[in-house]
Amino acid sequence: MRHWLGGTHGMQTSGAGREQLFLLLAGLVCSFLFIRFSTRMIRRQVSWWPGNVQPGGMHIHHVVFGQVMMIIGGVGAFGISGGPVAHDILAVVFGMGCGLVLDEFALVLHLEDVYWKEEGRRSVDAVILSVAVIGLLVAGEAPLGGYVGGGSYGSYAVAAVLLGFVVLCLLKGKVWTGLLGVMVPVLAVVGALRLARPHSPWARWRYAARPRRMARAERREEGARRRVMAAKTAVMDAVAGAPTPVSLAKRASAVPTVVEVPPSRLELLLGRVLGPLRGPGAVIAVWYLRLAAAVDVVSGLVGPLRDRVRAASGGGHVSAFLVSPGFTGAALAFVLSVSLRRRKRAAWLLTTVATAAYTVAIASTVAAAPGAHRHAADWLAIALTLVLLGALLVSRTAFNVRGERRNIAVGLLSLVVGAAVAVGAGTLLVQATDQDPPSRWGPSARYAAVRTLTLSAIFDHPGIRVPWWADLLINLISVALLLLVVLAFLRAPRGRDRLLPADERRLRALLRADGGRDSFGYFALRRDRAVCWAPDRRAAIVHRVVNGVTLAAGDPVGPPAAWPAAVAHWLDTARRHAWVAAVAHAGDSAAGVYTAAGLHGLDSGVEPVVEVGALPAEPARLRQAMEGAGYTVVVRREREVAEEEWVRLRQLADAWRRHGRAAGGVRLGRLGDPADPGCVIAECRDRHDRTCALLAFVPWGEDGLTLALLRHDQESGHGPVDLVLTEVLLRARTGAEPVADVVRVSLNLAPSDGEQAYAGYRPRWVTRHLLYERRAELPRVIAAAAYTEGLRLAAARTARASHQVY
Repeated sequence: MRHWLGGTHGMQTSGAGREQLFLLLAGLVCSFLFIRFSTRMIRRQVSWWPGNVQPGGMHIHHVVFGQVMMIIGGVGAFGISGGPVAHDILAVVFGMGCGLVLDEFALVLHLEDVYWKEEGRRSVDAVILSVAVIGLLVAGEAPLGGYVGGGSYGSYAVAAVLLGFVVLCLLKGKVWTGLLGVMVPVLAVVGALRLARPHSPWARWRYAARPRRMARAERREEGARRRVMAAKTAVMDAVAGAPTPVSLAKRASAVPTVVEVPPSRLELLLGRVLGPLRGPGAVIAVWYLRLAAAVDVVSGLVGPLRDRVRAASGGGHVSAFLVSPGFTGAALAFVLSVSLRRRKRAAWLLTTVATAAYTVAIASTVAAAPGAHRHAADWLAIALTLVLLGALLVSRTAFNVRGERRNIAVGLLSLVVGAAVAVGAGTLLVQATDQDPPSRWGPSARYAAVRTLTLSAIFDHPGIRVPWWADLLINLISVALLLLVVLAFLRAPRGRDRLLPADERRLRALLRADGGRDSFGYFALRRDRAVCWAPDRRAAIVHRVVNGVTLAAGDPVGPPAAWPAAVAHWLDTARRHAWVAAVAHAGDSAAGVYTAAGLHGLDSGVEPVVEVGALPAEPARLRQAMEGAGYTVVVRREREVAEEEWVRLRQLADAWRRHGRAAGGVRLGRLGDPADPGCVIAECRDRHDRTCALLAFVPWGEDGLTLALLRHDQESGHGPVDLVLTEVLLRARTGAEPVADVVRVSLNLAPSDGEQAYAGYRPRWVTRHLLYERRAELPRVIAAAAYTEGLRLAAARTARASHQVY
């Protein structure tokens, strides 16, 4: 690394006489990073780091030291006639002084100590701008298109024009673009041609009488620029430290007011002309990619067809977009088709840009190749590509689903990290299987990089010969990397998995009115889920978004007459966000409503429900046997348990998380919350008053309970659990407190041995259903259910219900 840096430094500076400028830049960067580290340590009051310089109680800011160093470096550069070593040292000293002064640029600007305030960010802006300008000078860039003084009148004219673009950028409120445009003219040109910021002088002068343009500027400020500024702020906070938060009123005043303007006549005309073509255009684009994926797979598997297509491509012929034998193109086409079917805007943008670039490439190839215009296959490929491009363009507004905000950052990170891992694995594989010794790391790494990071066909590399299976593994690694990056860019937005207090209050009111219908209704109060209300707010669907699947839980909350409206609104929300809609453990009535809305279902589990009035005599004999062994049962409402006792119970529940017959059932996700005073907590204690089993029940309407938590220690087994269940049921049958009004108890979803475990209670078996939209999405739905409800439960449901699909 040291030799590489030295070589790069010599290449960039020695020939052009910019040695001292490079050293000045290095001194500036190093002093800025050091002083920021020092101030952050002082701010944290770290004991091992020296504090501020305060002789006699007076705080001396480091800008003073920076000014002294700048004077020494600047005066010495003019006054000392020593050799190059002396001037190199003076350049470093001057650069260090610049770093210290610029770090407190905001203090000098405001004449106030605003270092850790919001205004202090201007110091970081000044440092970044200075580093960028000096770095461009070191790299050989001259200001204003190469203007260095003197020269012809043409250089003066070019410099004047570029200076006008810079001034225009500044008037449009694009300070960074304008200042950097002095060194990089293309930035100034692009910034001058684009819309101005809404609060800039240009917008006040030019957009006052053009509300449509002002509205576009405000929407751009509210959308793209806010995300860019958020990313910039995060980077600045990581490097320089976060400032002291400003008041909420100041932040709110900086938010622009977005003006909504009705569409223009041209937009209305285009809407009338292209409106009927949007739906068919989207369908054509999706089916084109599906057929391209099928053709790629078939041609990749059939050897003679694969060789013929590759020979034709090598002979100057072209193929349609993403039509080539191989699995990489097939995987890309399939992923894009799925994303386009879900109307994702990022997928449309990626496909459109790639199709347009490919159209230009193949058109240029056909135009340059002699006699290529005589081949009908080339014209067919161009026509198919143009059909796809036209279909994408006319259906642009149909793809209106925005992705996750951090998709670009996650995609780039996946590309960098995945490429490093993939190339590294490919290099090791090539090095180990190269059949032309001696094996060398350099050629092996180049071979793996080209084969992994490109979409090229199988080829031979000079000096590298590996077995066919090694090439296949590298191809699979390449496909995995491509899918990883594309899926990262196309991720669906995550849901707001948080139950707001107002939603919880409304749900509790609906449960008090209609909570007796569904034994799982109380689980709608889980706070890790979101609520989708019907338009009239008479019913709601509680759901959670997991890996792009919006998984609803149980029946809708509210009266059954309002369920269809809630289901329709929930499905519309899922389609707007490109989520896969699914429902877990729905009852028979709700399954009928979901099926009427277009979902498909399967029987995914059974729920034992015990009617306490029909309880047999066997549980009473079990209670006598267990009590004779010294076990006792304590049953209380949660409001009767002291807070210090909840600490012990929560610790036991966490320690016994892996044990319990119903550990995979539906859970409430909290224990001892003050918002659940009506829940029932039951303990089994041994003769030493030690808790060995813990069960929790949530209300089921006004006369029922549902088992929500079942934990026991590993040594005691299931006997204490059965004793607690028996005690709760017997107390309910005899009308004993605190379960005097309970007439039915749901034992949650039965485990794999549920019929044997609960047979002694003679329960009524209620079927639960798993619903989904498309059969191809069922594995993804099952994975989401496994994540939210437990892997054991999802696996058991799938195995039990794989033959019952309706």
